[in-house]
Amino acid sequence: MPNLLVALDTSEGSHRVLEEATKLSRSLGAELELLHVMEPMATYIPVGSSMDILTTTPVIPDDDFLAAGKARLEHLAVMTRSRGITVRCHCTIGLPAEEIVEKARALGCDYIVLGSHGHGAIFHLLSGSVVTCVLKQSPCPVVVVPIRS
Repeated sequence: MPNLLVALDTSEGSHRVLEEATKLSRSLGAELELLHVMEPMATYIPVGSSMDILTTTPVIPDDDFLAAGKARLEHLAVMTRSRGITVRCHCTIGLPAEEIVEKARALGCDYIVLGSHGHGAIFHLLSGSVVTCVLKQSPCPVVVVPIRS
């Protein structure tokens, strides 16, 4: 049976992404793997004028931290399960694009579904885009759902 990895940030736009993934799931007879990636905190360490560094603060993933993220996914999954679709929830800590691609590979997913907030070119120039990174590294087709605020 096919499976779809649905990357959700648990914002308001997640409902739209999940709705589109549910439609795709019904048409393919696929199961859904919901994934929420919790990003590590970044720390700026001023070392000198040209030697400043940005590091990620080590996050010790305690059970409560990950459980809170998984609970948000479970809340989103209720409606989809009531429609008779198999849904599994996964929550992890890391960089979103890397974790999405890694999880898709690990689960042997047939598609990745994720949302795009449609930020402007300047935003993407400065911060990059999860969607762009996933598209470049994905082992399978990627469905991008536009999210408009």
